Amino acid sequence: MYKIIHKQVIAQDIKKIDVTAPLIAARALAGQFVMVTPVEGEQNIPMTIVDSDERRSMVSLIVHEVGTTTRRLGELSIGENIYQMVGPLGQGAQMDKYGLVICVATGIGAAQILAVCRGLKKKGNKVIGIIGAKSKKMLMLEAQMRVVCDEIFITTNDGSYERRGLATDLLKELLNKYTVHRVYAIGSTEMMHTASEMTKEKNIPLRVTLNPHMVNGLGICGSCRVKIDGQYRLACTDGPEFDGHKVDYQDLSQRMNAMEPDQWENQIQPLSPKRPGLTGLVKSLWGSTKN
Repeated sequence: MYKIIHKQVIAQDIKKIDVTAPLIAARALAGQFVMVTPVEGEQNIPMTIVDSDERRSMVSLIVHEVGTTTRRLGELSIGENIYQMVGPLGQGAQMDKYGLVICVATGIGAAQILAVCRGLKKKGNKVIGIIGAKSKKMLMLEAQMRVVCDEIFITTNDGSYERRGLATDLLKELLNKYTVHRVYAIGSTEMMHTASEMTKEKNIPLRVTLNPHMVNGLGICGSCRVKIDGQYRLACTDGPEFDGHKVDYQDLSQRMNAMEPDQWENQIQPLSPKRPGLTGLVKSLWGSTKN
């Protein structure tokens, strides 16, 4: 039963929820995600697993309320159940002991990079975190990032907290200052593209997490295809993490700009008992997922 056991407002229009999900918690890897249906008849939305605790049978998700479905999920109270949650999906983040690793994230990407930082630290790496936000009120998970990183730097576009500027400005400084063995970047297409150019110039491996629009998360619809090294791959099954030097960022930008998140939600027809859609398909592939 996918019961919400804890809920916290962490930034403007952004909430963290802890959900009981024993099977998912037992198998989840850093970088994986789940497809969530908040209430029966609603569409499915992909959500990164921010944290998992097998002992407590719990996973943590970050809800960014940008559309109808995410707002309904954010409105659910502690003690209420999420209708359906399928996962873990996708491939886990690539990680080993590399040495000095920089993890840079902007916006909601901070929620996705937290688990990666934690995993890299457990592998014995020195982890430097960079979080970029539009303003202090949009900054999230600072305290959690400070726990899992050896050092952390914060930038805000408007200068309302810590350093004014872009996360990539700090990344450039750190790449020039230290011998960096690997970089992970999660955020806007522009930020990841810039990180790719910087790291490619210095021959530093880069891993990026891509977030194109997903409908089912099972590799069936093809809506999340991205061009990697000249070939189309599916972010939901082949990713969501890829070699950042092989991503076609122009193609990705066109796909990401095709529809804003709230427009995307409004375009997809809600599920219904007469039109089972993914619910029926998931049940046939995974067994019963309704609690």
